[in-house]
Amino acid sequence: MKINTNFFGEIEIDENEIITFEKGMIGFEDIKKFALVGEEGLFVEWLQSIEEATSFAVMDPFIADTSYSFDMPDKVLEELNIKDPSEILIRTVVVIPEDITKIRTNLQAPVIINTKEKKAMQILLDDTYPMRYEFYEKVGV
Repeated sequence: MKINTNFFGEIEIDENEIITFEKGMIGFEDIKKFALVGEEGLFVEWLQSIEEATSFAVMDPFIADTSYSFDMPDKVLEELNIKDPSEILIRTVVVIPEDITKIRTNLQAPVIINTKEKKAMQILLDDTYPMRYEFYEKVGV
């Protein structure tokens, strides 16, 4: 299947790799189907909608904060039909401003992906972690 992306132009994706968000992303509840795309060697990937020209820069949050940790809510495990921790992929949305030293990620609202069933949801944690976690100096992007 060919899709148009914001950063890579038209690309071919395997329909088996489409990730479904039953409830959409926070603030974008009507967009349900995405593909995770990126370039080898970059720490940022894109959750690219296959329904419209919308994408979200995402990253592995453990790169920004090695102590990042939270208990996965049972409701999330159930809704995503996660049977084994090896099926879980966690990503956080990244904001890449013009001043790269202000790059930040939202540790308060991670995206949880069941890699086996290609189901996902964005969850909202308590305020243990910030919505705007600047990490340039910690990681040296």
